[in-house]
Amino acid sequence: MAISCNLLMAGAACTAADYYTIRGGVPNSQYFLKNDRVGNQYLFFIGNSVLAGTGLKNKNLRYSRQMVEGLKKHFPKAGMRETRHMYPGGSWFGLYRCSKGQAVFGEVICSGHLAILDFAAEDRNVDIDQAKTSLEGVVRQITRYRATHSRILVYTLTPEMLQAYKAGKTPEYIAVSEQIANHYGVPSLNLAKYAANKIIAGEISFKAFSSDGINPTDAGARIYAEAVAAFMDALMTAFPVPEKAQKYALPAPLFPETNDNGRIVAYEDPIVKRTGSWKPGQASPIGPFRHLLVSEEPGATVSLTFKGSEIGILDVVDGDSASYEYAVDGAAFQVLPLPDSDDLAGPTMRPISLVKGLGRTAEHELTLKVASPGTAKLGGFLLNGSTAYAYAGMNTLQRIDAIYAAMDPITYAPSKDRFANIPKTMDKLRNGGELRMVLLGDSIMGNTSNSSFELLLMRNYPKCKIAKVTSLRSSTGCNYYQDDNRVEHYVLRHKPDLLVIGGISNRGDYRAVQSVIKQVRAKKRDTEVLLLTPVFGAVRDAHIKTFTREIDTTTDNFRRGMQTVAAEEACAFFDMTGPWWHYIQESGKTYGWFMGDRVHANHRGCQIIGRLLEAWFKE
Repeated sequence: MAISCNLLMAGAACTAADYYTIRGGVPNSQYFLKNDRVGNQYLFFIGNSVLAGTGLKNKNLRYSRQMVEGLKKHFPKAGMRETRHMYPGGSWFGLYRCSKGQAVFGEVICSGHLAILDFAAEDRNVDIDQAKTSLEGVVRQITRYRATHSRILVYTLTPEMLQAYKAGKTPEYIAVSEQIANHYGVPSLNLAKYAANKIIAGEISFKAFSSDGINPTDAGARIYAEAVAAFMDALMTAFPVPEKAQKYALPAPLFPETNDNGRIVAYEDPIVKRTGSWKPGQASPIGPFRHLLVSEEPGATVSLTFKGSEIGILDVVDGDSASYEYAVDGAAFQVLPLPDSDDLAGPTMRPISLVKGLGRTAEHELTLKVASPGTAKLGGFLLNGSTAYAYAGMNTLQRIDAIYAAMDPITYAPSKDRFANIPKTMDKLRNGGELRMVLLGDSIMGNTSNSSFELLLMRNYPKCKIAKVTSLRSSTGCNYYQDDNRVEHYVLRHKPDLLVIGGISNRGDYRAVQSVIKQVRAKKRDTEVLLLTPVFGAVRDAHIKTFTREIDTTTDNFRRGMQTVAAEEACAFFDMTGPWWHYIQESGKTYGWFMGDRVHANHRGCQIIGRLLEAWFKE
């Protein structure tokens, strides 16, 4: 349903004050906060330095924190966490940042249920036609990402806005933003007007409010806090908490020229073609890039075929950067100049548009060429449009084979006695029948499942049908599964022939793993078990931080403990940690090349897991 003032329940009203309008409110967020079962509800703020409290002595005065406090006042039992995303480019870059995929960054901005958008400071010097279509595009992108997302527009004060209010006018940026808010039924909080009224009334000078014209001082932040408190109370009481979250239906764009198909196309996408010498998967000197495509060869090119209205690039520039030339649709190459070195304090992320106003439905091609000595550091392409899917028409096995074909092959020689404790499993693999396999653990075991390794096993053992059951709970290990007869729900009801236990969330407690094994076998004695040591996770995790190629037998560590449990309980055991991290170390790529975020594997990382399991099971 599209939520707007004239579509709300009878008796409800779009409450408003001089500086805020509630419109359709945030009923979905109210629902999620009231029914919080996670204990850590995410609210994502997208904007500029004001969000971070830049220049504040008391960082808790930042308005993002005050908004969270306003929610806690009405939902004290809900866990809340704010995530703040502050990058250059204003709403234009926000359009690309809020898309699905984000293979370049390995992070998901739209991970919560409430989006608070504040682009006023970054959009202050942008042409109004670009600002309005970009902001509308961001609102639409967020809703397209997840239809139950609530949204709030916030406008913080800039010098230009203050001058407009002093002249008795509504700032143009706020006027068009309010058009968008009305069109989509989105609440808006005009902190700029609230603060401007105080300044015009002589209650505080602009210099006392903000020393740089954008970021408030502590005194200025307290003024924002007053407005936030009243707004949040009105927002939370305007409408009752709904019985369930409702999907927002997007109306047609308010501005016909708005295009809401922004995305970051990662340079490693198979549709991107390269000539010359390029090194993918190289470490970035700055975040949020997880890896970069690097070249030091003038004349080396990358090209992308696409449909869409705008194309740009996202790269890292510094004093050693090479310049580019670019061409679209076979036109003459144009120079993309480097920033003045005096403007670069160090390596800097550069989101930049190359060509706008292209036909949305026509096919185009961008060619980017290294044009000077130095080092090109490319992250990806900024595309308001679409590309072909490289794996179109492939089944799952063909797709994972194509992914693996682009990787260095894995060489791993398992021990010859590894099947001693899983004779029934191996009999079914060799001679046929159905093998019921249950994967127990956390989201890393989800990565294991996503590798589709069972298809590789069935290709090697064509007589056997593997019925894989993925039984997971995020960030959960056997210290949870061992209690309150949870093995019944997570394991036994799936009737496993082979139980595979792994992941990174066992908190070093290998005796909890042993407890789960004993409980399972107490009720299903013929269950065979395979224990896997950890793979992936954050670099601070013990299995990475203290990595040894072979299991360290001189200390009490989790890998050694799992090996001990396997011996005591007659389980199969695969120390996957050793060959997994050794492969990454020898790959010539940074760890981020194999990561979907700071913890989990991407499609390449999943294939490391899958191909290691294939090698372990293969005779």
